[in-house]
Amino acid sequence: MKKLLLLFFVLLSIIKVSACKCIRETLAQDYLNANVVGIIKIIRVYDENAEQRTYKADVEFEKLYKGAKFKTLNVRGLIGNSYSGACEINVEPNERYLILLSGVNNNNPTISSCTPKSRLSTKPTKDENSELEALKKTFSYLDENKYKFIGLTFTSCDDETSDDGQTDLSQIKDFKPKQPFAIYRVKINESSKIEEIVTINDFGSQDKIIKEIIKRNMIVDRPMFSDSSDKKEFLILLFYHKENSKKHYKKTISNYW
Repeated sequence: MKKLLLLFFVLLSIIKVSACKCIRETLAQDYLNANVVGIIKIIRVYDENAEQRTYKADVEFEKLYKGAKFKTLNVRGLIGNSYSGACEINVEPNERYLILLSGVNNNNPTISSCTPKSRLSTKPTKDENSELEALKKTFSYLDENKYKFIGLTFTSCDDETSDDGQTDLSQIKDFKPKQPFAIYRVKINESSKIEEIVTINDFGSQDKIIKEIIKRNMIVDRPMFSDSSDKKEFLILLFYHKENSKKHYKKTISNYW
């Protein structure tokens, strides 16, 4: 029995040591924290170091939103054999990513499974081009209005009334936004419900109704791994997804890009 218990605790300790824990932020917060943001394409992977469990990837920047371009990335893992428990990642030639790198050393940029990124299709699509144009406008606004966000953190929110994926926000009629995104400052109570909401930048269509729905339905997520236990005010960024406007059970307004 003692041997079984000892084996159990050894296995438990191995699991704890090997588990990969990433700090997840919202897209807006990742952008503000990053010093290099862009769309990259993987050209080739090579120079695997089995001892350090790293390899290199030559990349090509298709778009640069922030910072300076580089030609080579260090990648955590082994080519075609990365271990997710150690936060390793597998990238392959022709793959495309939106990356948001913080703390980048221009001589040694590195990515892992924890790096803020979004995998894109191998070739640009019509929907993607529209989404990237909206993203460009969002990033430009964040850059030009940093002073409005001082002392505040962007976080996400969820509609607690949504059971089937269709939210009240997605059912707003005659919604014709002039902007592809909106930003709000919210004050929450102990239950993470919104008590007050102030518009920083709105969609330009049905804004009063949108604010009413947000305040009534949304539960705000307190950012993990940050000193937010005493904070009651946060920022919320919502995107308009035009490509979902005619798709059932798809959200046309959400805090996810």
